[in-house]
Amino acid sequence: MKIFFITAMSVYLFGFVYIAWRIVYGLNMPASRASAVYFLFLILCVLSILAFIVSGTKMPLVSVIVPIGYTSMGIWAIFISFFILNDIINLINFILHIKNFRLYSTYIALFLAVITCLWSLINAAFILRVKNITINVPNLPVAELKIVLLSDLHINMATSPKTINRIFDKVEKIHPDMIFFLGDIVDKDIYKNNRFEKYGFEKLRAPRGIFAVTGNHEYYAGLDSFLKAFNKLGFRVLQNENALIENLANIAGINDIDYKNSNAVEKVFSAADKNYPVLFLSHRPESFDIAAAVGAEKGLNIIQFSGHTHAGQIPPIDIAREFFMKYNYGIYKIGEKAIMYITSGTRLWGPPMRLIVPSEIPVITLKQQMHGRLDA
Repeated sequence: MKIFFITAMSVYLFGFVYIAWRIVYGLNMPASRASAVYFLFLILCVLSILAFIVSGTKMPLVSVIVPIGYTSMGIWAIFISFFILNDIINLINFILHIKNFRLYSTYIALFLAVITCLWSLINAAFILRVKNITINVPNLPVAELKIVLLSDLHINMATSPKTINRIFDKVEKIHPDMIFFLGDIVDKDIYKNNRFEKYGFEKLRAPRGIFAVTGNHEYYAGLDSFLKAFNKLGFRVLQNENALIENLANIAGINDIDYKNSNAVEKVFSAADKNYPVLFLSHRPESFDIAAAVGAEKGLNIIQFSGHTHAGQIPPIDIAREFFMKYNYGIYKIGEKAIMYITSGTRLWGPPMRLIVPSEIPVITLKQQMHGRLDA
């Protein structure tokens, strides 16, 4: 573990050096300006590492250091993406021999990186989309069922209660039948000194119930504290269990640590009533293959809801997830009896930045379909 940490920190530090070096070399900067560039990126590196260290503390400056440090991480990722691409493009110039090509391409890469950082900050800070998705469900006992998904809030000591309260105010105006928390609600132990109560969870209302499953960050922050807080609110945390709600649907959920555990999925689905659809809550979408296979074997209609991916947030993660990961964001189907929606998340983790896909509050409307297959 220590070797991994040291390696990761070394690569991270080298990344900042690489960015500064490409700017200095590409723009042919004199020594005096070059020193200023290196110093700037050294400061960003120190702030980002410091953000990791203090994010779980009660230091007076934590609400300032953490956002700046996490933003530095985002700057690192975006700048590296553009300057690696710039280096690849410059390889072509070994053949073309265009005069001053590296100078101009560095200016362009620097401009695009800055613009991308600025837009990503604006997107994350000001855009929260209420996204409506309709899923047609065979033999749904009611004409429609409206569900709000809340995922990846990632509340930590630096999170403003006003931010979370504004999100919950939006949910209140939707008047959902059910609310599903899909995990990664908290990043740190925010339950002490009545801090948890400031975020406004108690204002959430849903006549047919509020349900939750754990994400990986609930384990980092303290699982017992999370369960105690949600149970006190009257929210039901599903831990590898199924509940038949008002003869409408099976609400099934698995613990994050069991997302690849076929036995856990088998156990949950075995308790489901085959006369009703299974609304399956799993923080990680990787469980969809198992859920679809087990559901098909048992003759169940499976509608899975997941988060965790954040739709990548910023380059290069969003590019890697889009093109190299099986499940990233949106609607996915397996056969005629299994469908999944992956949300980009109600907030985000780490850098307060999003490039393409905004944060969202998905409103899932399940509509009655007397015959046929699951469809969206």
